[in-house]
Amino acid sequence: MSEHISFSKNPAEIGILEIRRHIPVLYTFCKICNTPKTKVTVFTTKDLYHRLKTYLKELDQYTFVIKEEKESIRSFLKRVEKYCDEKIDVLFVNTIHETLLDLLCYLRFNPKSKKILVVHHVNAWLRPKLVCNFLHPIRTADTNASTLLIKQFIFPKFDAINVIYHPLRDFIKENTLYEKEVFTLPTSIFEDTYNDFGSKNEEKIKVVLPGLVQKHRKDYSLVFPAFEKLFSKYEGRIGLAIPGLPVGRFGKQVYEKFLEMKNKGYDVEIFKSFVPDDIFNNLIIDCDIILAPIRIKSRADGDIEEIYGKTVGSGVIYNAIQYAKPIIVPKDFVMLPELKTSTLTYSSEKNLGQHISNLVDNPDKMKQLKKEAYKNAQKFSLQNLQEYFLNEVLPQMKT
Repeated sequence: MSEHISFSKNPAEIGILEIRRHIPVLYTFCKICNTPKTKVTVFTTKDLYHRLKTYLKELDQYTFVIKEEKESIRSFLKRVEKYCDEKIDVLFVNTIHETLLDLLCYLRFNPKSKKILVVHHVNAWLRPKLVCNFLHPIRTADTNASTLLIKQFIFPKFDAINVIYHPLRDFIKENTLYEKEVFTLPTSIFEDTYNDFGSKNEEKIKVVLPGLVQKHRKDYSLVFPAFEKLFSKYEGRIGLAIPGLPVGRFGKQVYEKFLEMKNKGYDVEIFKSFVPDDIFNNLIIDCDIILAPIRIKSRADGDIEEIYGKTVGSGVIYNAIQYAKPIIVPKDFVMLPELKTSTLTYSSEKNLGQHISNLVDNPDKMKQLKKEAYKNAQKFSLQNLQEYFLNEVLPQMKT
């Protein structure tokens, strides 16, 4: 690790701002930024703080500045700005939604500290454009107003950006004119906590589909027919869990279809509301493999198109890293090269079914895939990520 980091203060003061929802990102950045050469201050809400406590055990190693329940976001950000002006060297802003309501809160937010924006949607921030969608006039107006705010007033304030993995950075370098630093701190860490090379029942495969059940995020069209056949063929030898909040009409329809499977006597676990963090953790710990039916073409908070794997990352990929699990993704998804040997890809219902059938019929293949997942996850250890943070990120942010 670096021998010396030259900031206005020693140790370097790092701030992390998260007031929306990304607990895994907040937890990961807390862990990575907390080194012998740094001090970390977290700016967040009471609700997110209480959720963070489920994961972050060393709370006394951090300073927390909490938004009061009756305090507006603008007032809180003003308080954060004053704090950063006095104490913080580098501030990570983890989540700004690309909506007019959220962006207006950041219109005057501009601390003197170096600022790194975690960009979740590359096109929305680096390739913003005006859109026209007559079917959704309100969303169109919001997208266009947001695009102008991003381009003219908010994005230029940041000294660098962070995207969650290399393919997004490569896309930025090849397809945009962005000239500032692009870092790749991920949204999850492998901590060697949850590993189990052998299934408790080697004759049964447990599959988990984590993440929000939302139309622009997931495509279940191949999942339903594939699992109808798999459940019928391998009665009692396949389990399926879907720990994700169903969103909107699409989410409700997906929930009902999985509920029909469950009512047929198949081993399906589905949730109608928010899944508590401890239950979510346990379901992924107990699974053998993660299935991520990612919808490749998506959109951001507005109407700007994003491409999963190229301009927007999937948190499900980092579930695979955190828990050292093999994963199945659509063939067109640009996967992290570090996970290549623990990743299966599918292009059809038949293809998806064959992959899972092979694992049920050949327990040794499942074991080998798990070993590869464990080996690959170690590339994202806390030590490796902290070395990247200290050697690559902080030196570029010196005042």
